[in-house]
Formats: sequence, C-alpha cells, structure tokens
Amino acid sequence: MPKILILKEVTAKSSCGTKIIVEQVFEKILNQSGLIWLPLPKIVITEKIIDLNENNFFTHPATGKVFEVMNEKERFKFKRKTQPLY
Repeated sequence: MPKILILKEVTAKSSCGTKIIVEQVFEKILNQSGLIWLPLPKIVITEKIIDLNENNFFTHPATGKVFEVMNEKERFKFKRKTQPLY
C-alpha cells in the first residue's frame, strides 16, 4: 500500500524571535482511534526537502538561520464512522 503524504503549513521560530511559515510533511495513518496525520521530521522550503533534527530544528537554506518548528496544539484527526446500534 503506497504512503499518503500531504504538506501542511506550520510556524517555525528562530532564537531571535523571527517567525516564518513552512510546510511540514505529514503521513496518513489509520489506527484504533481513527485516521490521523502523523508529522514526519521533514519540511519543504522552495521545493527543497529539509530534514529536521530530533528537536525539530533546521537551518534555513537561504539565510543560514536556525529555526524550530513549533508544535501545533491540534493535529487534524478524523474519527472513524461507527454504525448505530439499533
């Protein structure tokens, strides 16, 4: 079964407080709680794939600044539909 990947805009912040929007790669996963989109440690900037380190940091290819991808409070989830019990 092929992997289903999407890009989602997330916020990244540098140590001096600069905030930018980048696209993070998410993979569609089906588990017991339903369908979820699992964030992968990769972002895309100007069509370049950049790996995040274990702390969600990356170096911007154009500026050389180090940014941290901020954790989103709510990852998008989809509940599986259940059949009514009647």
